[in-house]
Amino acid sequence: MKITELNNKYKSLSFQERLEQLFKDFPEEEILITSSFGTTSMALLHLVSKVKPGHPVHFIDTSYHFPETLSYRDELVAQLGLKVIEVKAESKKNKFTNENQTWRFNQDLCCFINKVEPLDKIKSGYQVWVSGLLGFQSMHRKNLGIFQEKGSLLKFHPLIDMSKEDLNLYRQLFELPTHELLKQGYDSVGCTHCTQKGSGRRGRWIDVDKTECGLHETQGWIKNRMAG
Repeated sequence: MKITELNNKYKSLSFQERLEQLFKDFPEEEILITSSFGTTSMALLHLVSKVKPGHPVHFIDTSYHFPETLSYRDELVAQLGLKVIEVKAESKKNKFTNENQTWRFNQDLCCFINKVEPLDKIKSGYQVWVSGLLGFQSMHRKNLGIFQEKGSLLKFHPLIDMSKEDLNLYRQLFELPTHELLKQGYDSVGCTHCTQKGSGRRGRWIDVDKTECGLHETQGWIKNRMAG
């Protein structure tokens, strides 16, 4: 089925129905689910726990997460019964970014080593990649469809048209926990070195021409940025 047909088929479905339909249309073992356990992660994770309990959720552990993010992960795992699989960079490469402090002068390379490359290594064998991206988070995300071609994978964004108000209502309705840093003014949370307080994604990569870590951009993004 083509991207246009898939987007049309899923557009009128509710958020939960979209995830349910995905598991009808694609083999379970070919569906990859990832989560950053950031400030908006609880909605997708709650849906996963309802629709397909026990399905693996992959978490990229960069080694630079805030302690509050790791605590939030543990809280959601306990409440929702999630099965989390950690994804990490090769230890020598992660050590290099730590000793070199790569994030200070080449954020793209640091993201590539600690996020993009580790996830790329596990993508083979999957047909669909499920992500909790929300359209209101940035202009780039606002233009994404429910389905998007991402190399050899189909990217699936079941919550892409969920509003910020709907997200907050969802959290309250299902009594889901709030990320501690959200209470402190961090709307979006990534690694400690590249995150400050701010609304939307304004607190990410301050004073740098960068809005995405590379996981959710088009192929060849790091080559293009570093060449430029």
